[in-house]
Amino acid sequence: MTGVGTSRLRGELVLHPVALVGLAVLLVNDHVLKAAVPGWWTGKLSDLAGLAFFPFLLVALVDLARRRGHEPGIRTALVAACATAVVFTAIKTSVVARDLYAAAVGIVRFPVDALVWGAARPDRVAVVPDVTDVPAVVACALVVLVVHRRVRARR
Repeated sequence: MTGVGTSRLRGELVLHPVALVGLAVLLVNDHVLKAAVPGWWTGKLSDLAGLAFFPFLLVALVDLARRRGHEPGIRTALVAACATAVVFTAIKTSVVARDLYAAAVGIVRFPVDALVWGAARPDRVAVVPDVTDVPAVVACALVVLVVHRRVRARR
């Protein structure tokens, strides 16, 4: 929130508690719970947590890329939420989208995989096609609610 006597860090929305909880749940779930207690619910939890976090990341990246200094508005949050929901739905329902995503993430992860695991080449990530995951896109709306609250509080 900006106002008299306050300053704002560009991209700070990714540090909002909702985003941080989403990221923490995603990391704990993917790196601890899936191995300790595998099951369908850990997959659903990953989807919800990731879809809660990712739109915040997009809004923060847009905020960092802008030349203007004002906070991202509801339109930016809506676009980030909708883009995340559309891409997620495509990945879960389309072979072409899933293949592109698996290859792209493998390439992006390659430097870390090479350093940590000694990978010699990019490896595609595994993506489970599951139409029943699509309702989790409701978590994308959290960024819109948070930004709407911030905009209202500023007025």
